[in-house]
Amino acid sequence: MKNVNIQKDNESVEEWINQTLKKIHRKMVELFNIDFTYFRDIKIIKQSDILKQLTQRMRNNLKENGIVYSDNQWKQICEILSKNHVTGFFENFAFYNPKDEVLYMNEKMIRNHPQKIISVCAHELSEKLLSTYLSSSLETPIQALVKMYTETKKTNNTKKLYEFMDTYTGIVFKSVFKEGCCEAMALQTLRSMGYEIEVASLEKELQIGHSKCINLLFDVDNARRSQEGIRKVRMRPDYERCIAPVGEEKLVKEVLKWSQIIKGVSYYLGYPLARAVLEKYGVKGVKLALEKHPPLKAQYFANPQAYLTLLEKPTRVIEQRR
Repeated sequence: MKNVNIQKDNESVEEWINQTLKKIHRKMVELFNIDFTYFRDIKIIKQSDILKQLTQRMRNNLKENGIVYSDNQWKQICEILSKNHVTGFFENFAFYNPKDEVLYMNEKMIRNHPQKIISVCAHELSEKLLSTYLSSSLETPIQALVKMYTETKKTNNTKKLYEFMDTYTGIVFKSVFKEGCCEAMALQTLRSMGYEIEVASLEKELQIGHSKCINLLFDVDNARRSQEGIRKVRMRPDYERCIAPVGEEKLVKEVLKWSQIIKGVSYYLGYPLARAVLEKYGVKGVKLALEKHPPLKAQYFANPQAYLTLLEKPTRVIEQRR
């Protein structure tokens, strides 16, 4: 970036990013032996436009899954996303839209944090690689989850509530691990390209973030155990005289709240475990973990060795097929 005037010329910056990303893309294809397509285009846009893009994408995805909000409700959602404490999250933000294959980057990040550009873009490339490599069956079953929750709300069906909680919690843990895998693959690629100093700095940041946030995953685990407690109490003959440890509705709201917070720090939470899997078993081990044996307990993210032990037996089969 030394030869590019960020303040003056977005086109020059886009071209520099494009050329740098193409080098990272070639290295990823070589390193992981997985051929995947590059972005169709790269666009630097204002933070306000990023919020518009994301909210419209949210609206379209929800509509496709049978959830329709009124214009007034969406206005409230946009106001929430526009508040200062939320917009800070979007400052170091980039995302690619699978429907148009375009990578969108926040102009503010490029202006204020140019040192973040390469790692953020490499992360997005890793996401694109994984979307090509993983089978379609890994896609989050949002539609089924929405139907399950809607039925629970309409019928007050406790069994369906437990099913919803269990499925949703699994999705949260799998999503955290996948984000960690994208970060691990990105940093492994950058390290192999000679960015050792930058990678060391990023890993220190990830380590600090992980230690600060890991309790969030244990909170979700505790909520799941509370759910089991409710279920056992309901099965007792003297249920009417018992007081449930936590109200079901409150439990659902708590888990939804935690999972929204977790989304913003998922790469911190998932990176140490993902790096351990990637270093020991390679990208095939990542695929096995995500598709067959996802880490669905907080203890695995706090203690990667426990999860590696779990993966050992099935991974031997994979290694024999190499």
